[in-house]
Amino acid sequence: MTTLVHVTPGRVVKIPAGNRTRRLPDTGFNVNERDPFWAALLRNGDLTAGDVPAQAAASTTTPAKASTAATPATTQAASGSATK
Repeated sequence: MTTLVHVTPGRVVKIPAGNRTRRLPDTGFNVNERDPFWAALLRNGDLTAGDVPAQAAASTTTPAKASTAATPATTQAASGSATK
């Protein structure tokens, strides 16, 4: 019995493929839900049954840039140098 599934947003699922592992795509794909491997991923919440939600699909195509600006106080505290 096959079911359409997708990787739960925020999770990365890697599957064994011979001598290597490969990452599952963010798009929907069919799996046999009675197979122990896929059933465990569904049970643990790594995979979600159903098609990829439009909101999750849009967020994976345009990743947000994180701000890496540090304030002088944060930089000083992190380096361990303090003025006495």
